Amino acid sequence: MSTGHWQVIPPELEDDGALIAAFLEEFQRTYQASFEGASEVNHQLPIITHAFRQLGEWRVFLLLTPWMLARVFVPNRDPGVSVPAEWRASVRQGRPYRVIGPGCDLDLLSGRQRAHLNFAPRIGHYLIHPLILSMLEFQTAEQVFAAWNRVIVTRNDNIKRLGRTNPQQEEISRREFFSAVSKR
Repeated sequence: MSTGHWQVIPPELEDDGALIAAFLEEFQRTYQASFEGASEVNHQLPIITHAFRQLGEWRVFLLLTPWMLARVFVPNRDPGVSVPAEWRASVRQGRPYRVIGPGCDLDLLSGRQRAHLNFAPRIGHYLIHPLILSMLEFQTAEQVFAAWNRVIVTRNDNIKRLGRTNPQQEEISRREFFSAVSKR
């Protein structure tokens, strides 16, 4: 179901490599414009992506920046997500960066995921799920991914303790972690 207000990625970003390059360029620009002199971000951390994969109609990857680690969801077509008037492409053009926009739920994997609407003029609309927002304690990207892995391990331990299983989510989490580690 199309809402008519979701700006999909342009044709030149249908290639996975081009999409990743566009995100890296966009977030480098965002860093320079909004965070370069900020004391609340970790300037030692790079802007990188990891664990890129296709999940149904979504391209999903981790994005590490000096101000957050997040999971990014980019749909291949209009996902039917309601876009509030203040987040339509025509309104967001030229506006300052916002870390997260309005929240929404999407069905992905074996359950619902919570994510936040965002927009970049060159990319279009996408969803972002912040995983870590306080980056000051980390010295390297490896430390960030190790911290995220500890969250995954704790979550999996709690799932097992409660007698539940979610093998698909466990596999995705392992892939994210090992993809990040193996690229070092």
